Amino acid sequence: MANEIPPGAFAEYEALIEKIDGFQARVRERYPGQIECRAGCSECCRKIPRLILSPVEAFYLREQLRQLPPEEQTRLREASRTAMPPCPILTDDACLLHRNRPMLCRTYGYPTLSPQLLKIGQPGLNYCYKNFTGLGGPNTLDQDSIMNVDRVTEELWEVNRRFVAERWGAIFDRRMAFTVQEVLQGALEDWSPGKGRRDTG
Repeated sequence: MANEIPPGAFAEYEALIEKIDGFQARVRERYPGQIECRAGCSECCRKIPRLILSPVEAFYLREQLRQLPPEEQTRLREASRTAMPPCPILTDDACLLHRNRPMLCRTYGYPTLSPQLLKIGQPGLNYCYKNFTGLGGPNTLDQDSIMNVDRVTEELWEVNRRFVAERWGAIFDRRMAFTVQEVLQGALEDWSPGKGRRDTG
């Protein structure tokens, strides 16, 4: 198979995932009963109009996809031929590739703050409306229960810079991106950094 990625190549990305998971565990412990994100709640999966993945996210998702039975892979490939929403990976109100889901899916619903959005007068603090309904509003959240999403995004870009450089000897460009449909349809098998760029704006 083309574009084989050794498991060790994902170590840095998995460390970032572990940090995100630790943050979420801390929020759940601090606010018991206030987080509705769980298996069976798929509202976000049914509303996101498109899901764009960076190279390391895309190849990481492909790793779990390849572990599915061939008939499941075929079914997902067929489901990916229709436009989002819902996400084509959604199966019986659950993500079939939940373990290797992209960063957006991991952080969605939890409290995130974007200083960049605040600078241009946009709402900077976001979380799912189903969460924290028993609190007095966003100002009651502890600061260590709010993730700086701009910082996490920059960490993800750094991981991609090294991932692309080590695998293909190329300079990472943020336009190196894939839709989840492309991943399911096998676009990674013959991809190379010089093959094209996507407008992610």
